[in-house]
Amino acid sequence: MKLQEVSAVESSDDDRHWWRGAIIYEVYVRSFRDSNGDGIGDLAGVLEKIDHIASLGVDAVWLSPFYKSPQKDYGYDISDFRLVDPSAGTMEDFLRLRDAVHERGMRLLLDFVPCHTSDQHPWFEESRSSRDNPKADWYVWADQKADGCPPNNWLSSFGGTAWTWEPRRSQYYYHPFLTEQPALNLHNEEVLDHIIQEMEYWCSQGVDGFRIDAVQCLSWDRDLRDNPPVGREGTHVMFGGGPTNPFARQHHLFDRNAEGTEEILGRFRQFADESGCILIGELADIDTPLTAPDFTARGRRLHAVYDFNLINCRSDVETLTDQLRRREELMGSSWVYNVFTNHDSTRAVSNLTHFAVDDYPLQAAKLLLFMQLTLKGGCILYQGEELGLPHPELEYEDIVDPWAKAFWPTFDGRDGARTPIPWEGDAPQAGFSDGKPWLKIPEEHLPFAVDRQEEEPDSVLNFLRQLIAWRRDQPALRFGDEQISRWERAPIITWRRRHAGSELRAVANFATDQAFLPLEQHWRPMRVPGGVSRRQEHGLSLGPLGFAVVTRNGQTGSKPPASTKT
Repeated sequence: MKLQEVSAVESSDDDRHWWRGAIIYEVYVRSFRDSNGDGIGDLAGVLEKIDHIASLGVDAVWLSPFYKSPQKDYGYDISDFRLVDPSAGTMEDFLRLRDAVHERGMRLLLDFVPCHTSDQHPWFEESRSSRDNPKADWYVWADQKADGCPPNNWLSSFGGTAWTWEPRRSQYYYHPFLTEQPALNLHNEEVLDHIIQEMEYWCSQGVDGFRIDAVQCLSWDRDLRDNPPVGREGTHVMFGGGPTNPFARQHHLFDRNAEGTEEILGRFRQFADESGCILIGELADIDTPLTAPDFTARGRRLHAVYDFNLINCRSDVETLTDQLRRREELMGSSWVYNVFTNHDSTRAVSNLTHFAVDDYPLQAAKLLLFMQLTLKGGCILYQGEELGLPHPELEYEDIVDPWAKAFWPTFDGRDGARTPIPWEGDAPQAGFSDGKPWLKIPEEHLPFAVDRQEEEPDSVLNFLRQLIAWRRDQPALRFGDEQISRWERAPIITWRRRHAGSELRAVANFATDQAFLPLEQHWRPMRVPGGVSRRQEHGLSLGPLGFAVVTRNGQTGSKPPASTKT
């Protein structure tokens, strides 16, 4: 497929709002493409395949962490924010990749982890050495209770207490995740200044923005109050282990989104405005009804967020509709990216449409992509979604995720979403590597390989390319407001998108049966890739997992406004 002709990134004031309604492609570097045969994906491998990403027509590329790391949590435990880990390559590899992304008209976002570091970071090594060193207050330290127990009942979402004893200080340190990931004290202005300086460094290297990891953990209750237990309503089935994880037995009022978060976000936004970078926050492992406005107050906090509400949503049409309606009500003027899967979750086609993936694998993948690109907000596509990859079943012997090992067999962890991309169906290691991959490549992924889908006009890959190209000419889908509704007599979800006098109505049949949606005569189907394009006398007939977009007779699209203030 011939790549679209795109110009280099511009820097006009209006161009600073490119992120509104943008499509971002997430690269999990370790599993994208290995260039040197060590079995681990690297930056040079991403560069080798950058034209694949550009061919989709996305607006930006987000890279998972490639900073220096002991790899206890595969890059999310950082020991130096400014160095490239040898497993990922070199700084020269990064700079070449940066240039290639920009030359193809895309932006480059980095994953940034401000809430914790590795326990091997020099900051923590100094902080843990004594109570009176210059960095003694750079992490979250607390005294033991009179009985020697941790200071409160906070739990790690990875299992067990969130506190670990440090004998050199005779104190506990706090870690919301792994023991090897001590929490930074962002209430300390000096620490906050240094974290912002780390982001400033990468902006000076030409980065266009950041995906901010786990923004619900930016702050913590300075009185160290206990979280209240979950009552008769039962455990909260959440990100990571579900009801078998003790973490789900608490309401996380004091260790998530605690007092002080607003001030930290304000400092981040000040930096972003001064540097021209954008900030997109991840909200995860929470059981409270956090909303986008908590983190994206107009012009004062993050530009946008994404959460796990749709990732965790079950597939029945009532639940999905209720979740979309709730999101619509809470969103207001905030900006939320549509995310159905990422490197921490079950792949969407096996989650949201598990009832259909065996009989309608291609159509199930297309339906989800259609929804992601037509619902309000931007869209973050995780690598492999363009191929419709199903979630594989891994044996315990194949698993490397420490989270999965802690909760096996009730939780199979994150490895299923992290298996290497199958580039060539018949090549050794599916064209990912010349060596043994760090994670096994599932046999069931080989029929979905990139080279095979390139040759199939009706493949998920080619469908997505066409859909993104079509969406580019629909300002209502990028900028418009939204209204969710459901046709009560059939498993159909519809949502209206309005912008600058134009109105579109997206329709999705979330079932494996035929469905019919009555329509007034003034509604007519648009020619949407893969969608129903012809109406019957009284309405629209949708096949299994079918979809369409309808518009009013005589209505045309409109161009986006010259400037949108946020």
